[in-house]
Amino acid sequence: MKTSLKKGTLALLVCSLWLGAGTVAQAYEPDVMVFDGEVSLDFPPSPRLALAEGGTLEFWVAPDWSTDPGYDPVIITSAGPEGPAYLLAMLRDRDGIAFAAGDEEAVFLFDFTDGQLHHVAISQYADGIEVYIDGRQVGSEPIMALDLPVTGVWLGSIDGTNNTFRGVLAGLRMWQEVVPRETLVAFALKDIFEGEHPQLAALGAMSDFNTAALLLVE
Repeated sequence: MKTSLKKGTLALLVCSLWLGAGTVAQAYEPDVMVFDGEVSLDFPPSPRLALAEGGTLEFWVAPDWSTDPGYDPVIITSAGPEGPAYLLAMLRDRDGIAFAAGDEEAVFLFDFTDGQLHHVAISQYADGIEVYIDGRQVGSEPIMALDLPVTGVWLGSIDGTNNTFRGVLAGLRMWQEVVPRETLVAFALKDIFEGEHPQLAALGAMSDFNTAALLLVE
């Protein structure tokens, strides 16, 4: 069962994008879904949901737990019999995120304990990834999303049952080329269609959490 925040409720989570010494806020509200730690979403594999050849994954996230769940809750993974082509998880102490691919893993520290939505972007380059949170680079590592056999893509769990996520996800976008930091910042709180996003042709997929869907862009 899906629970969506009512219009205006998003403001209570202080959906803000921090830039320099100030905060930029827009009237745009991304699509939002509340994950209760029991239900996740699963989708069939698609090249539009792959990162191995480069691109950017961005979304808003706010965890909703205060005690250690005993595991790192998974936000999104694309996986199969040989492991994850990529996996992104919130650390159990809400003090960062982990990116994994195959047997490799990298951790990027950030304080998510304030109860606010934060904008996260992971860009896959030819030699590794860069991670941005609220428009600021928090790290880079020579880890690569892999081109592995994939049986599914899961949001809110590792496999539909385990390592479930409890909290809010919003405005997920998958780009098939790297989106520069400046563009991520400019459009994090804008409608990419009305705002004339300069890389709109590279959009591979986007969430529609109002219908619990990932929309593939052909």
